[in-house]
Amino acid sequence: MNFLLYQHIKLLFCSQTEKEFFLKIKHLLGFPPHSTFYYKKAFTHKSANCIVDGTKICNERLEYLGDSILDSIIADHLFHLYPDKSEGFLTQIKSRIVNRKSLNKIAISLHLDAFIDCNICNVKKNDAMGNAFEALIGAIYLDKGYKATRYFLVQKILNNFFDFTFLEKVDINYKSKLLEIVQKNRDTFVKFNTECEDENVITSEPKFITTVFINEQQMAQGKGYTKKDSEQHAAQLTIKMLLDKKKPSFP
Repeated sequence: MNFLLYQHIKLLFCSQTEKEFFLKIKHLLGFPPHSTFYYKKAFTHKSANCIVDGTKICNERLEYLGDSILDSIIADHLFHLYPDKSEGFLTQIKSRIVNRKSLNKIAISLHLDAFIDCNICNVKKNDAMGNAFEALIGAIYLDKGYKATRYFLVQKILNNFFDFTFLEKVDINYKSKLLEIVQKNRDTFVKFNTECEDENVITSEPKFITTVFINEQQMAQGKGYTKKDSEQHAAQLTIKMLLDKKKPSFP
């Protein structure tokens, strides 16, 4: 049976609420979902305290999956978009796309607050927005597969929300940003330890390796063709480690 015909027949036997949600998801994605099951879960924040058959339902697992799928698709897109660029360049561009601030802005622009079920007073000022977007990516992947997820991300997100010519010119000082984060806690200090491999050895690999320590505990290690690039890479990875914990926490 034709998929669209099947969907129309199925909708005839759905409640009005289910029909409305289906049409909203279709409008959001630009194509009809197979099922609304994963999308309902993607927009259920843990603060909603949703219990189904004795099990608490929330979008955290879908957020985890969506984060990985998002990274994979954008990395693949950039790899083919910039065939002659270095790993460091690709990493920088990806970090300017995939970060908490950026994902929150995308979620707000997509009006995901109208979908999210939560008990947060001002959800637009909360990371729940970006988390819901990642969960949405996970839901699309489980419902429609990789190809449809890639189409949604590239055509509806990357092509509409990002100016790659501008992103190429943006200079983010991750080292200064990390120091700013750390200095908010007076009892916390950061140290950059940079080593250089033998300059006489001919290699195409980055020669500088920087390790970031916070309160003498090793956090992340970055590489670069110059000392500055190496420190920036290490600082960037450290910031990601801290933000992945939802809020900075120091050893």
